[in-house]
Amino acid sequence: MNDFDKFMEERSKIPIPSGDVAWVKLLAKELALGVNRQLWSSEFMIYFFEDGEAHVEDETIKSFFGSRWSDYDLSHVSSVLLRQGFLIRKDSSDWLTPTDKAFSLLEETQPYNIFISYRRLDSSALALLVLTRLKEHSLVPFLDMALEAGGNWHADLEERIKACDYFIILLGKDTLTSEMTVKEIQWALEYQKPIIPLWHSGFGSDDDMWQGISYTVADAIQQINAIRVTDESASGYNSAIVELLNRFGVTP
Repeated sequence: MNDFDKFMEERSKIPIPSGDVAWVKLLAKELALGVNRQLWSSEFMIYFFEDGEAHVEDETIKSFFGSRWSDYDLSHVSSVLLRQGFLIRKDSSDWLTPTDKAFSLLEETQPYNIFISYRRLDSSALALLVLTRLKEHSLVPFLDMALEAGGNWHADLEERIKACDYFIILLGKDTLTSEMTVKEIQWALEYQKPIIPLWHSGFGSDDDMWQGISYTVADAIQQINAIRVTDESASGYNSAIVELLNRFGVTP
């Protein structure tokens, strides 16, 4: 595997956040990171056809955009990066280069808003541990225990999920028996949030766990996307949380 393929494999483990600001910063950071790792030049050309379609001259960056950011219109993202000061034009030409503002992101952990969904009877202790570890690295996690008493509980939860950048679901053996937890997953799907499932306490070992669960919910939390606690021990849980932090670009 060459350096570019390693880079793409590494980045694919970090879901693209849905927030309007968060995804821009992530893209700017990845462009700067590619320069730092000498995967592409610090200057690259993006030019536009008369119909407004954008084209990247550098084949490596073209592959990067095509594989990693294919859901985003290139003409839009380049204009946003320019407008936000993460890219600058060289001598008013089509040649672009990341700015110091983009490179400064390499030293930062982005303060992503993260909703942690869980069933209290299954995952309370793990939820508090995840909350603590995420906060240690300047992320902004939320647990529903923080909601104010007397509020419109369901509406508040839905709004929190709608506003978050990432949705973590902690899955124990009986988590999917909770109608509220399944509803939270459905909201995350409705608002197109990146979902990170964390399986623990033997979740997935019994086919009966999936009975009555819709295909879309089951697909969102399937094993291919999941972080798994394979060893029910302190070290096993720590390894899973380290992998979770890696999804946000954090290396503890």
